[in-house]
Amino acid sequence: MRLHTPWLPILFFSLAACGEGAEELPKAPQLISDRDEMAFDQEFRSGTYVGTTGFNSVQVKNMGEDTLDVSSIALSGPNVFTMKLSKDGQDLNPQEAFQVKSKERFFIEVTFRPREAQQYQGALLIKSNAANLPEKSITLNGLGIAPP
Repeated sequence: MRLHTPWLPILFFSLAACGEGAEELPKAPQLISDRDEMAFDQEFRSGTYVGTTGFNSVQVKNMGEDTLDVSSIALSGPNVFTMKLSKDGQDLNPQEAFQVKSKERFFIEVTFRPREAQQYQGALLIKSNAANLPEKSITLNGLGIAPP
């Protein structure tokens, strides 16, 4: 008895077409972040209790062939926001320049610790040699609320 499966060639070619092709990168460094805004505990119009700490992070990647030279990362706004920079598991100084090779990434972790029940705003500014965004701004929004 012979098993006849007319759908097998269709399945094979469908699966073959699903593979990821090699992505061609631009030559110049490209700064790509996974977000443009960091909001702290503001889902469902909630906020962060005064005296407690909220955390958020952004991943930044170089999607160009050439090395991305980050000259500085500055945090502006009230001092209820603080930041920590890391690359390859190592903490970095945001005022010191560093390099990110092709397809590598770094992370910026921002903490938010409100002192009063009010709205807070700030920004991160990343300066680099990226062809697409030599200056990348990421807004910070936090809402301090009184504890129950």
